[in-house]
Amino acid sequence: MGAIVWSLQNCINAILDVVIIKTGLVVTDEYLLEILKEEFPDSHFDRYAKSSELGIRVRSEDFDMYCWKIRQRLGELENISSLFVEDVDKCMEWMEEGIDYMGCVRQIMNLAAEQFDRNNPQLVDPRPIVEKLLDENKYPWEVIKQAFNDILHQQQMSNNITPTEEILWDGGISLKNLFEKEHIPLKEDEFIDQKFINFLQANPQKLEFMHWRNFERLTAEFFNRQGYEIELGPGSNDGGVDIRVFNKTEKDKPYIIIQCKRHKESNEVKIETVKSFYTDVAFEEAKKGLIATTSKVATGGKKVVSIRKYPLEFAENKEVVEWVNNMCKRNI
Repeated sequence: MGAIVWSLQNCINAILDVVIIKTGLVVTDEYLLEILKEEFPDSHFDRYAKSSELGIRVRSEDFDMYCWKIRQRLGELENISSLFVEDVDKCMEWMEEGIDYMGCVRQIMNLAAEQFDRNNPQLVDPRPIVEKLLDENKYPWEVIKQAFNDILHQQQMSNNITPTEEILWDGGISLKNLFEKEHIPLKEDEFIDQKFINFLQANPQKLEFMHWRNFERLTAEFFNRQGYEIELGPGSNDGGVDIRVFNKTEKDKPYIIIQCKRHKESNEVKIETVKSFYTDVAFEEAKKGLIATTSKVATGGKKVVSIRKYPLEFAENKEVVEWVNNMCKRNI
């Protein structure tokens, strides 16, 4: 492993370039430094405020770890492992059986290289490679599958920017959008961008700080993925109903109506809110109502629902965190 001597500012800029393209989230120097200082205390990053032009020597493996940690904190990576082979024990078993696992890996890489055109970078289609390997009857399907998984893992862990990534990059989304304003995703069938979901899964403590409208979108997306038809309200002057959830077989009346309360964890949803929402459920003739909140519902509100048999349910902070966990999608 080698090392490079450069200014602290150039090091930050290089990390930022990698992180933005890999995660698709545009973050500021300040937030990047905040994470680096937390993850690597007593390092040269503590000296940035005094001298950003300070010359530092950074080893390549350290640079990789800086990038990996940031990517993990932003929700793109779940686990950090620089090992090429994920299941070493399994590979040893295959070797004892006379199966050349690394030979399979090399053949896949060679076939992929034959497909790739540097003048017209595109994602490599794995299907012809798999078909060729199976036709040769040289490696079992389990070995081929593991080889592809390990190659993909290594490519995803890499902090090098490939030509394909440069072309497919969508320009990124500012992380500030999650907290400062409503963000409408590019995909029409989504209510919130997957990058934000992944970030929140890695940083559940940030839920209470997201923009209230994006919390409504997060809630709508959860029920969207359950197969319901969703009607997201306008965000204001909605009469207390933020989301209407319909069964696909019965669309004349909502199955569930939802009121979203993006509060700090210390700020409970009050009993008055619960009582008022019940009248909305009755008026809409919905089967039930749901109050979704990043905090919790006051004990009095829960007692009223229990005693009066209101058709109301609550999704409090812990359940919302579970929603996010269930919706998280990563390559690794």
